[in-house]
Amino acid sequence: MAANPILEAIKSRRAVRSFEDKPVPESAIKTMLEAATWAPTAINMQPWKFTLITSKAEMNGLSDLAKPALLRALPDVGDESIMGLKQRLTNPKYNVFYGAPLLVFVSGAKSPFAVNDCTMAAQNMMLAGCSLGVGSCWIGSGVVVANDPKIKAELGVPDDHEVYAAVIFGYPKGGMPKAPQKRAPVILKRID
Repeated sequence: MAANPILEAIKSRRAVRSFEDKPVPESAIKTMLEAATWAPTAINMQPWKFTLITSKAEMNGLSDLAKPALLRALPDVGDESIMGLKQRLTNPKYNVFYGAPLLVFVSGAKSPFAVNDCTMAAQNMMLAGCSLGVGSCWIGSGVVVANDPKIKAELGVPDDHEVYAAVIFGYPKGGMPKAPQKRAPVILKRID
């Protein structure tokens, strides 16, 4: 592929789980949020709403709630990855948000389309962050805890909304991780 800034951002964005102790500037947050609003959306509903958290105490509390919820949701058997995650979740020092300086929840009014719209908005934020040197990581366990009715209320998420994405952001400690080897696309069928 020819050099292209969008393709470069797609190829260089990695899951970052180790961050410098440095806040994400408001200008970067504003840029990432604007990028989110340019995501594709079914019938132009633009359902996304954002909850931003920079409080370490709040993130620690949410992590402490997420760990047992995720442990209950994971199967008792599984591959090494699931077993490793289960072990980490039992460690009191493990934080599902990895000490990131910024956590963003993306929510939207419940509809058949909102999950796709909101997750594409989150992806746009991650790609915009990458282009600004800000690392990110999708935190699925954050969504598990955020949809608890009590937590939703604390996050300012209305009852008729669902949290569809939880993403952490910050400056990668030691630089952006290297990309793992990617498999070629699997084409099930081509109909011409």
